[in-house]
Amino acid sequence: MTRAFFEFFSTCTSTNLVQSALIVFNDWTSQEIKILNNSRFAEIDWIVGPIPIDDQLGKEIVIRYDTDIASNSYFYTDANGREMVQRKRDYRFSYNYTVYENVSGNYCPIPSRIWINDTQRQLTILTGEYTDMQSNTI
Repeated sequence: MTRAFFEFFSTCTSTNLVQSALIVFNDWTSQEIKILNNSRFAEIDWIVGPIPIDDQLGKEIVIRYDTDIASNSYFYTDANGREMVQRKRDYRFSYNYTVYENVSGNYCPIPSRIWINDTQRQLTILTGEYTDMQSNTI
């Protein structure tokens, strides 16, 4: 796997109500992270676009969350906002699955939310729009 490292510009702000960080990666990609004081939640807004195409290179824009939650490869996504679906990395409940592509083989849609948990903790991501996710260990 190739990892890209970028130079970026960041601004951090702290007030009586909120702590925030604005991270600008380049002319077309930035991210703002906000944590309200005394909150267990963070709000993460990412802004992408317009994506430059004049270099004739394709681009995949991802946000990656790393956690040490011991989920035994299980995670949960919603199914069109109506019910939650239990999923397992590199496994399909309805048929025998052979892993040929561990990255693309573990993509799945997220209409509104996803979570991963263990006996002590849970990480939940609520999306503002329909998106995809990929479960992987590296």
